[in-house]
Amino acid sequence: MIRAVLFDMGGTLDGEGLHWLDRFVDLYQQAGSDLPRERVRSAFDAAEARAAADDDITGAGIDVMATRHVGWQLEHLGIADAMLADRLVRSFVAPIRAAAAENRPLLAELAGRGFLLGVVSNGCGNVDVLCRDYGYSTFLSTIVDSRRAGISKPDPRIFELAAARLGVAPADTLVVGDSFDRDMLPARRAGMSTAWLQPAGDPAPDPTVVDVHLRRLADLPRVLLRFPAAGPIALRQSAS
Repeated sequence: MIRAVLFDMGGTLDGEGLHWLDRFVDLYQQAGSDLPRERVRSAFDAAEARAAADDDITGAGIDVMATRHVGWQLEHLGIADAMLADRLVRSFVAPIRAAAAENRPLLAELAGRGFLLGVVSNGCGNVDVLCRDYGYSTFLSTIVDSRRAGISKPDPRIFELAAARLGVAPADTLVVGDSFDRDMLPARRAGMSTAWLQPAGDPAPDPTVVDVHLRRLADLPRVLLRFPAAGPIALRQSAS
């Protein structure tokens, strides 16, 4: 029986299966930049490393976090362009705010149906702040931030920790995420059911690892309604 649902944050609860790197690649192109993906990735990775070690970001909401992240990217690229920085930040944050507005009712519905909800994220120490910023905190029973927990995905122990905090057995837990390697594989290794958010429809490297294929996060309540007492095997169906 599925009693708890654990969500990834970046790419899942803040969007529809699109990684932050892919968003920035698109945004640079939309801004007229001819930067190749490799250079954007280098700048993105440099910003991620700065964020992981930055103490101030542990208290940052999405606006401040995006501003700092973009600033670090442009610094790495050697670009001093305030207008570009502002455009990147605004264009990055707007769809996240829109996704949060759509996902709050979804979380409210699941919580109202008795599911225990949590977030498990490779974060910068501010995942709890982001959850408050997005209006998610009311519906969540646990938030596991890798920086604070000292465990990061794809280590299965981070999911086991979340389930233990909820007081739920792994077999009664469903993990929802956009990454096959960081969400689906470790969740399965922890003995949990899995729901892969994959709007692009890419095939799973190992289909036996994925119980539910989601095209939209909005499909999740319907899936859980169809399988109110499902276990890992019974859940192995498609939401499409």
